[in-house]
Amino acid sequence: MAIAIAYLFYFIAASASPLQRRWLATREDRIHDGQIHFASRVALIIAVLGLLLPFFSPFYLAGSTWYLIVLALICGTAGATYFISMYSSQRHVEAGVTTLVNNIYTPVTIILATLFLSERLDPIQIAGTALLLTGLVIVSKKHKVGKIKYDKYFMMMLLSGVALGVLLTAERALQKATGFTAGTLFSWWSQFIFLAIIVFITKSKSKYSKKDISITGGLRFLQALSWVVLIFVVGNLSLVSAVTTFKVVIIFIAAAIFLNEREDLPRKIVGSLVALAGLLLM
Repeated sequence: MAIAIAYLFYFIAASASPLQRRWLATREDRIHDGQIHFASRVALIIAVLGLLLPFFSPFYLAGSTWYLIVLALICGTAGATYFISMYSSQRHVEAGVTTLVNNIYTPVTIILATLFLSERLDPIQIAGTALLLTGLVIVSKKHKVGKIKYDKYFMMMLLSGVALGVLLTAERALQKATGFTAGTLFSWWSQFIFLAIIVFITKSKSKYSKKDISITGGLRFLQALSWVVLIFVVGNLSLVSAVTTFKVVIIFIAAAIFLNEREDLPRKIVGSLVALAGLLLM
């Protein structure tokens, strides 16, 4: 029952957050500069709200100090790359396509978890993941600028997915090394610190209101919290990464209904069906 509730929490939070972010990114009255600054404010909200975690699971430190520092640095670097790439390209890539492209994190996470965390999937589950990701090719026609070339926004979104895979693996390693709460907080605060440093260097400033930042940060926190709770309950990063890709189908449908993103809908439906076939294999 706990696992079912954790999955339900994740699917709701992980669908609401990207839909709201896409809606905000496409508002006509919005000045779309300062995405790095905006991302840093969102990361700060996530990190601050993360201070509630010790009320649910004890905070303790364990393991090699240098090992924890290296993992935190990886989380900070990968997290900053993820946020900046995704936020900078989200205005130009539809919500459903964004979610599907971001799911490149699934094979990245599975490979890294298999190599470094001793977590494995059965061959048929790996095949299911590969099949799901072929949906990426099906829905990406709009962003193709050559035989095997895609526009810069699509490539930035792809980069965000790869960075997310690295981030989730390093975060999981931190949780295994020093406990759920400390590992999660190290990851979240590292991401904010790296983004804050980049904001300081680039002098980035956003025009988003405090309300926009608060709502986006709150929803993103729920998405991040739902993920770490799922990892904590299930205990297998590879399996969770595979099963949660089902949100692709949910967001395609929700984006068509609520954001009116219905261009080339038959192709998107086919891509979603391929994704669903991959899920059934998993």
